[in-house]
Amino acid sequence: MRGLIGALLLAALGGCSTSPISADIADPVPSTRMYAFTEKNAAQLVVTRDSGIYGAEVRFILHIDGKPAAEFHPGEVARFGLAPGKHILGVSKYMLFGTSRIIESEIDMKPGDLVRRRISQHGSSFSFTPTAY
Repeated sequence: MRGLIGALLLAALGGCSTSPISADIADPVPSTRMYAFTEKNAAQLVVTRDSGIYGAEVRFILHIDGKPAAEFHPGEVARFGLAPGKHILGVSKYMLFGTSRIIESEIDMKPGDLVRRRISQHGSSFSFTPTAY
């Protein structure tokens, strides 16, 4: 019985984290949840949301220059065409009772750039960071 309880506890703790997923194997965000910056441009932004069961009911919304650009579910990736220059990226959580705070960062795109970002969840907080995935 103790072994079963221990196994269930480990499974529950493992479910409380998300894992990075390669943009090459992540599912594309469906076109119905792509809102802006979908055309090809001189530079490309690739955003991937971690995979995992934890936080699966929470949707993340990516904002580019103050405009909603896409809504992400776990294990999804989206590609955005951006013009060269500075852009403000923001991520917020959409929950049953509204949206969370927005985490923002700035990128400076040059022609031909490929910039990768990762959305991950840690307990009740989340992060939006550069990634090699």
